Amino acid sequence: MKPLRFLIILSFPALIVSCKKDAASSGTTGNPGSNIVYNVNKSTLLQLVNNVRQTGCTCGTTAMPAVGTVTWNDQLAKAADDHSKDMLTNNYFSHTGFDGTTPGDRITAAGYVWSTYGENIALGYSDEASVMNAWLNSEGYCKNIMNGGFKEMGAGKEGAYWTEVFGAK
Repeated sequence: MKPLRFLIILSFPALIVSCKKDAASSGTTGNPGSNIVYNVNKSTLLQLVNNVRQTGCTCGTTAMPAVGTVTWNDQLAKAADDHSKDMLTNNYFSHTGFDGTTPGDRITAAGYVWSTYGENIALGYSDEASVMNAWLNSEGYCKNIMNGGFKEMGAGKEGAYWTEVFGAK
């Protein structure tokens, strides 16, 4: 039994090192089981979102109570990344796509059958923590993060353009 405990203790630091390496790397689409999906560290962003949702916060002047956590959804992440790519390619910053599409149109095109959704966008942030801080400092985006009706989320980043999409079926 003691050798097994020793082995577990030795493998734990190796796991931490590999997670830090993933968080610092920049990927594209990522691979199954990877933390990097559409250039976003999904574990980091999901943890940041759920930490705030579990504790509650103030969005602008509105106190928002704690709500349930969200889970990652790859279809929402694809819709988010497609929008980030479109904004980068066509050099604009808006919730309306260059071709006039809405977030709902993009989410549906990605295969997600939704009953409700919300979208946050950002430009110029270097990592998940800084973009999350920016979204929390925007009353509307903060309220999207704290919306208890949303059960899933996904995000994508292309260049300096970030899109975060929330939804529920």
